[in-house]
Amino acid sequence: MYKARFFHRLTWCAFFMIVLLTGCSYANNISQNASPGNTTAPRASTAVSAPVNQESTIKFSLVGGKSATYTLHAATPISMLRHGHREFTIDIVDAKLSIFIVFYGYQGPGNYTLTKTTNGGDVHFSLGDTAPAWDLSLQPQASCALAVLSDTPTALAPLDRMQGTLTCPRLFSSNPTYPQSPVSLQNSSFDIAMLVES
Repeated sequence: MYKARFFHRLTWCAFFMIVLLTGCSYANNISQNASPGNTTAPRASTAVSAPVNQESTIKFSLVGGKSATYTLHAATPISMLRHGHREFTIDIVDAKLSIFIVFYGYQGPGNYTLTKTTNGGDVHFSLGDTAPAWDLSLQPQASCALAVLSDTPTALAPLDRMQGTLTCPRLFSSNPTYPQSPVSLQNSSFDIAMLVES
């Protein structure tokens, strides 16, 4: 009887000590991670960073042979900067919609004029395989104005985050089945996850 009571008390003492030690350890961790002057809000650890958003979005309006506003999203980055970052390619596919922007001679944020004859510049927008599509390269003298407002490396190398705008006064139909009148691409903005290759 006495022995059973002794073990019962010993068990409770051991349990109490475990709870006490755990509480002290937790309080010590909070005090070490707290911001100066704030003992209740733990500071985020520098070893773990928030996940990088790898999505890409582009918004724009077409006016002319087709008048509509579009927003394309892509969850996985396939747009790229290649060959010493000089080959610039934005490629976004959203269901049947797609837009492709390419040129050679990228030198960082700034204003660029895309033409087929000067830098291989091209802008191609498609509504689907058998639907209307428009392409800058169909007219050698046509041009588009690209403004890269920011190009920032992310914590997830080799991924950059790029923002900017695009304006195309005239894009001609590239699908002979749908010889729509030319369109202009206006009111655009993009926020793109760019893969960077050497």
